[in-house]
This record gives sequence, C-alpha cells and structure tokens, in this order.
Amino acid sequence: MIKRTQSIVKLLLVSILSMASACSYSIHQQYIGSMDPNASYGKGKWVEATSSDFVILSFAMQSNYVEDAYRQLENQCKGRIAQVTTEHLTAYKFLSYEQKLVLKGLCQS
Repeated sequence: MIKRTQSIVKLLLVSILSMASACSYSIHQQYIGSMDPNASYGKGKWVEATSSDFVILSFAMQSNYVEDAYRQLENQCKGRIAQVTTEHLTAYKFLSYEQKLVLKGLCQS
C-alpha cells in the first residue's frame, strides 16, 4: 500500500511539474492592408514597430499596447505609411500569457 501511494505521489508531482513548465505560441491574426493607389511602391523604406502586454491571471499590465505600437510606427515616418501589415502573437505560459503586436509599413516621405 505504501509503494502504491508513493508511486501515485510521484506521478502527481511529475504531472504538476510538466503542466507548470508547459507553454505554447500562437499567431492569432495577420492582416495585410489594401493596396494604396497613390503609393509609389518602388520607393520608400519599410518601418516596423513592436509592442506587448503581459497578462497574469487575466490581469493586464499594459492595455494600451496597440496604441503604443501605432505611435511608434508613426514616429518612424515623416510622410505617409502605406501597405501596413499587422501581426497579433500570443505566448502562453503557466497562469499567464504575453500578447505581442507587430506593425510593419512602407514609409513614403
């Protein structure tokens, strides 16, 4: 009976440790903006902005990460930004996750 209890406890500990260290990664959405007829696609440079939010037990640490990424992208370009792509990524961890937003656009000054 003692050996059986010990093996159950070991199995339970291994299960808890494996669940606590488990994580996954997901790309939720990827959006590509429509083609801009006024844009000259042979000219300009690509700019990129990244922002993230860390969530623990459904409590968000920074809920304005989307606006931050948008402002970062605008600050890198003095002219207009065309062909904007948006990626929303999530890295899941034990009782928490990190949301990441990546914006890319063609800067035409």
